[in-house]
Amino acid sequence: MRRVVIAAGLGLAGCAVVGPASPDLPKGQVVVAPGIAFSLPLPATLGRSVEASQLVTAHYRLDTYVFETSISVTPARLLVVGTDMLGRRAMTIEWTGTDLKTEAAPWVPPELRARNVIADIMLLHWPESAVRAGLAQGATIRETDPAHRVIAVDGHDMIRIDRTAGTPGSWSGRWTYRNTGWGYDLDIQSSVAAP
Repeated sequence: MRRVVIAAGLGLAGCAVVGPASPDLPKGQVVVAPGIAFSLPLPATLGRSVEASQLVTAHYRLDTYVFETSISVTPARLLVVGTDMLGRRAMTIEWTGTDLKTEAAPWVPPELRARNVIADIMLLHWPESAVRAGLAQGATIRETDPAHRVIAVDGHDMIRIDRTAGTPGSWSGRWTYRNTGWGYDLDIQSSVAAP
């Protein structure tokens, strides 16, 4: 049970344990939902540097998990540090646009995939143009505005992101992130430590 809690919690996505592994994908590509491949954009495509923290409540089936992440974005890299609710570092992930480095605590299950963690953060926060450019053929952004984004494949909505509080364009606020393809929901509270 402990392995499931860590995997579902830290993934910033239940996809860490419910989606199929794809070891044959290029280093910067990830399957974010059934039929949706996403090439991770360069960190610089965010268009600014950000230091933020997030409290994430993940819902998968009948289970609920809570965890924290610290996120640092510069034009040269995206750095994510995930901790459990006891404050123990579980995973450190760094994406430079050409290299993905991951360091995980021994108790973190191998099913937790760093690519999915990074991809979900980018789908939530990166500009529409960067997300659209990263989606493989067949996947589209069906709806988008400053308060929400829907990603679909073959006319079926797979990922829906809605801002429920905060100023559009800011990393500070609250979101719901629903991945219907893999059956998980995230409630995300984010605050910016520095502009």
